[in-house]
Amino acid sequence: MFAYIPARGGSRRIPLKNIRPLGGRPVIVHAIETLRSLDFITAVHVSTDDPRIAEVAEQAGATCLGLRPAELSDDKAGFAELIHHDIGRFAEHNHDREVLFALATAALVPASVYTDAFEQYTASRPDILMSCETAHPFWAMVQKPDGFWWPLFPDKVLTNSQDLPKSLVDAGLFYMFQLDTMQGFTSVKLANRIQPYEVPAQYTVDVDTPEDWDLLEYKFHRLNRGNL
Repeated sequence: MFAYIPARGGSRRIPLKNIRPLGGRPVIVHAIETLRSLDFITAVHVSTDDPRIAEVAEQAGATCLGLRPAELSDDKAGFAELIHHDIGRFAEHNHDREVLFALATAALVPASVYTDAFEQYTASRPDILMSCETAHPFWAMVQKPDGFWWPLFPDKVLTNSQDLPKSLVDAGLFYMFQLDTMQGFTSVKLANRIQPYEVPAQYTVDVDTPEDWDLLEYKFHRLNRGNL
């Protein structure tokens, strides 16, 4: 299994998010170093369209195999596009189709979590193992045409939380899969056999907004003080 980190340079809400300093070092460096420490990972690759990110990644011990094409680096190029049109070149380079897809901002995830997830993946052999966190969607509300809001699940509003079905959401941290299998689906969330791996809350931050980054920094400093 090899590790693949997508890290384009065009983040609008957090400019150059993937190499923004966290604890004095680019956030992607934290992720690369952890992945390189894993016994089951044969290589760590970073896919980027930005030479600045490529330089940081390669100095940290990752390999980029050239810059990612512009058509796979805009806002419309998501997870599925990378699975279908980019990860294959790294698979061919490694002669390996097993992938650990990790986000550059998964800086809090320790090696022990990846190792435990890998053991779960090899034991259950799902289409994809997805890092997840708990969620409570049954009390969510959606906006009506008149501008007011209404429960998404009206039949659940009187149900106690402990009696609701357990629910999980994608934590946006990492995924494990066999590339050929996942190329048969249009979305990772539409795979037939999804195996969730629940990541402890102290390691979970899906960084999309400046507020998310603030939370990442908060958890990073708390973890480094041993308070979580």
